[in-house]
This record gives sequence, C-alpha cells and structure tokens, in this order.
Amino acid sequence: MTRIEANVPFVEPPEWALLERSLIDLMDDAVAPVMERYVHGDGSVMWPTREDFTGIDGLDDAYESFHNWPLLYLMGGGDHLLEYSHLAWEGITRQFSRYDTGHGHPMVVKEFEQGYDWMHMGEGYAFFYNLCLADPGNEPHAERARRYAGFYLNEDPEALNYDPEKKLIKCAHNGSMGPAFRNFDRHYTVYRYDQWKPWPLPFHDLPGIDSVEDLRKPGMEELMGRTLVARMGRGDVATNLGATTLVTNAYLFGGDAKYRDWVVEYTEGWMERTRQNGGVIPDNVGLSGKVGEYIDGKWWGGYYGWTWPHGWHLMADAVTAAAQNATLMCRDPSYMEFPRSQIDLLMEKGERRGSTLYAPHHYHDKGWDGYAPLHPAPMTHIWQMTMSAADAGQLVRQRNHESEDWRRVRSHGSKHGAGHEAAWFAWLRGEYPGFPLDILRHNLAQVHQRLAFMRDDRQDPATYGDWYLQVRNPVTVEGLLQLTMGGPLYLYNGGLQMARLRYFDCQRRRPGLPRDVAALVEVLEEDRVVVRLVNLSATEPREMVVQAGVFGEHRFTSVSWQQRRPLSAEEAAAGQTHEEQFREEVRGQLEDRRVEVNGRWFTLGLAPGAGIRLDLGMERFATVPSYSTPW
Repeated sequence: MTRIEANVPFVEPPEWALLERSLIDLMDDAVAPVMERYVHGDGSVMWPTREDFTGIDGLDDAYESFHNWPLLYLMGGGDHLLEYSHLAWEGITRQFSRYDTGHGHPMVVKEFEQGYDWMHMGEGYAFFYNLCLADPGNEPHAERARRYAGFYLNEDPEALNYDPEKKLIKCAHNGSMGPAFRNFDRHYTVYRYDQWKPWPLPFHDLPGIDSVEDLRKPGMEELMGRTLVARMGRGDVATNLGATTLVTNAYLFGGDAKYRDWVVEYTEGWMERTRQNGGVIPDNVGLSGKVGEYIDGKWWGGYYGWTWPHGWHLMADAVTAAAQNATLMCRDPSYMEFPRSQIDLLMEKGERRGSTLYAPHHYHDKGWDGYAPLHPAPMTHIWQMTMSAADAGQLVRQRNHESEDWRRVRSHGSKHGAGHEAAWFAWLRGEYPGFPLDILRHNLAQVHQRLAFMRDDRQDPATYGDWYLQVRNPVTVEGLLQLTMGGPLYLYNGGLQMARLRYFDCQRRRPGLPRDVAALVEVLEEDRVVVRLVNLSATEPREMVVQAGVFGEHRFTSVSWQQRRPLSAEEAAAGQTHEEQFREEVRGQLEDRRVEVNGRWFTLGLAPGAGIRLDLGMERFATVPSYSTPW
C-alpha cells in the first residue's frame, strides 16, 4: 500500500480530538455496568419477565438494545464491546427460541424470526448487520448471513417467502417459517382501541367508523380487525423492501452474484409498480401481482403503508435502504431516484407554513393527509449516495425553520440516538462551524445522563417492558460516525452503515481508529474528501490503514498533504522561546506532497503529538464491495 507519514506537530491538541477520545473512553467504561446489572450472564435479557410469555413481538426490541455497540467497536472502542455484542446476540437468539408465538412454535426458528414485518425486523437485525461488519471473520455469522438470505431466495423448502414470477414477497409477515399468514388470523382478528388509539385509522370506508374513537362502539373493534386480516393478511407490502438489506449482508461475505441479482430483481419490481402507478409507490400488491387486489383496487391501505400507522415516515427507510443496497452492489447511484422521486412528490404536494415546508406523510380515501416537516434523514442518505447538487438543494428546501435543527444540536429522545443530519449537513456546507464541538458535548451529556439514570434506578425488574434496555443503553455513535467516517447513522429501520471512510489499527490488527487517534471529516464532495487526523499520544507513534468506503466500495485516486521537511542541524539545535514562534517555524518547514494511490487503502504513520490534513481524491463506487479487511 501507499504509505504516508504525518510528522507535523501541534502545539495545542484540537478540542474536537480531545472530546472524541473522551467520548470513546467514557462509553468504553459505561457498558460494563449495563452487562453486570441488566443482562444475564449468558447474554439473555430480563424481558420477557415470564417464561410462559406468548406473542410475536419483542425480539427486535431485545436486539435493538445493542444495535450500536458493534459500531462503537468499529470506530475504535474496546475489544470488550465486540465480546459483549457476540454474547448478547447469541444469548437473545437462544432466549427467544423458548417463547411460544401462540402457533405451537417459538418466536425464533432456525436462529431467525419465525415471521414478522420488516418494520420491526429491520430495526432488530441492524444489530446483526453491524456485528457482521465489525467482525467479518466470524464464520458462524457468515454462515448465518447466507442461511438467512436463503429464506428469501427460496433455498429453504420450509421458507418459500418469495414468488420469483411475480417478484413479490407473499405476506407482510415473513421469516424462517415462510409467509406468516397465521399471524394475522390469530393476532389481528380484533383491532384493539387501547392498543392502536395513538395512530390513524387503517381504513376510512367502514360504516360506522369515521374516527379512532368510533372503535369504542360495540362491534367496531371486531369489524376493523376482520377487515384488517382480509385486506392486509396476504400479499406484498412496500416495507418488505427492508429484506434487501438481509440479502445484501450475505453478498458482502463473498460477492455471490445470486444475492445481488435477487436484490435488483425485487427492488426493480417495486420500481416498476411505482411507474405503473403514476409515480407514487403503492403500499400493497396481491398474490396475483395486482396492486390493491384485496383493497378494492386501492394502492393505499397496506400493512405499514401510506395510511397506517406511520405513513411515509417508515416506508422511507425501506425504500431508501433498498436503493442504497442496489447502488452499492451494482455501483450505480441511479437507483437513488427511486426514493428521491417519492420525496419530490411529497414536496410538490406540500404547503409552506411560514418558511417551512409541510409535506403529507399519509394517503387514504380522503386524499393526502398528515402534513409535517420532512425528516432530513432519508434525503441525507440519498445525497450521501449521489453527492449531487440537486439533492443538496432538496435538503436545504426541506429545512425546518421552526426548530432550526440545522443551526444547533438539539436534545431529543430517540431509540437510535440520531436526528442531527441537518446540522451535520450544514457543517459540511460551512454554515455551522461549531457543530463538531456541539455534537460531541451533547453526546457526552447523553452518556452521563444514562449513567446517572442507572445509578439512581430502583425499578423492579419484574415490571420491565420490552424497551427497558433501550432507555438504559449508554452508547451513542451518531456524532462519531459523522465526524470520523463522514456518514450519517444507518437508516434505523433496516439500512447498512454507509460512509466515505473507514479505519483500521495496524498495530492491533483490528478495525477502528488506533488508541489516541481522532479524525474529523471536513469536506465531502463527489470526488473528494478532506479529513484531519491527529495522534494525541505524546510518546507513542500510531500506524493505521485508511479505507475508501465502509465496504471498500470506493477507490482513492490521490492523496495531498503537507509534511514537515527534515530540519537542518541549526534548526534542530535552536530552542523555541514561545508557542507562537514555534508555530511560525513549523509553518516555514512545511512542504506540499502528493501521491497517486489508485486503490481502496493506504497506510498512515502518525508521529507522537502530530497531525495531518489529508485531501483525498476519490472515485466512488469503483470497486466490488465486501467485508474484506486490509489483511
């Protein structure tokens, strides 16, 4: 590999670098109390609280509690993070193999969800994808990844989820036991008011049900439940596009073309339905391949679709993730037009309230509904993949001028700790220079708050809900991902972690920034990345590999930097009288350097107390993506 030496000393360590390493160290220490107090020794969790638990929901919540631990390891966190992650994955998978679904079989069959929707499975299996990314040499996980993907390639005769002729997944609930029509017949026959009252009605054409409150009338819960089973219990739905990430994960273990071909076929099937539906993606398709087959020909009203319960908010993750997966494997960013076209449509249907665009997020019998500012995450992911000026312009037009979330880091609650995409984008545009310090201070405060909560925690474990670990998870990685790797946190409902850079520690032969090393991505452009790296150790050099893309999918074309020239005997013997004089002397000793790389990796040696600013030329999506490491 091309080798570069960083030998320019800093007089004062950058504050952002000190905060980054402080955050990593803090979270390294914060996970042990979680494992000691809230997780059993075998990695299983303390919910469900009863061994006779019966149901189809909750596995995703258990996995979600650890979703970002492998990512912290991947960025330079301690080895124990990977050990804990493996322990939790194995423990939870075994644990949920004991709980009955009500069908006479467990929730986990063949180490995979027996059959559920991809809104939930997308959330849960992100933990598995991140674990595979962090530890690709783990052969049991590689075998699982291929076997799981096989449930959708019809390689398991007991899990024939896919119809290759119609290019559809046969049921909104699916998994290791095939299409889970059984779930609807058992669990949705009655639509409970108390369970669903926070959400919109699934359908608006049932006599006597004009509002959610009408469900409280005699017989109305049963009517809605029977209708839901009849209309949603068969056929494909748009959120099933989340399954493409499961199959892409298998592809990354060796590049078998059958996985890429399936993702392309299934994604393009939905793209074709969208074209035939006047440009708007339908949320349901029957087993015959006809859109609206069970809903009187309507393209809306599918399970987790346009009408109910969350509308575009969660469909966006599935559609955008599928486009990202196809782009990654085919090296063709034109797939991002699929989710972009839907956002463009919603923006056209939107209305300005003051300076903020309110776009519809729902569609039902009465038309577009659910107007709200668009969340920047989907468009940020589209822009990240295309780097086009037009997509950047859409992000600017979507800005929420009421919250001004691109001008400041805001404290807010979320399961995944994300939500600062607008502020990160503004930083890259030079509009928010204080973002790195603000997001890192915010993340440090988040961790300390979680630790304080756990110290004061007196909740009886017998009262834990499926969310108990999520609200105690002290790991938050969004800021570190944005600053060090140049990418937003993965799409929470089922995306892979995409970013422009990745790092490996040569001395420890493992992923992540070496000890004492911090990184700050300052510029992202179509063919260029600028990143600063510093070694905070005053005595130890560090050796690292820089990779183009999380999966090595990009190629470095060149690297430009400044290097300190060798000092003359007189310069070496001269003393420095004060800081500013030393800075001036160093500036006079710098030389511009540039080398051609034409590869996915180069090595970087960082002298003690040294930093470097790398201007990286890059050809994006130029190589076959994989989980391969530099060694």
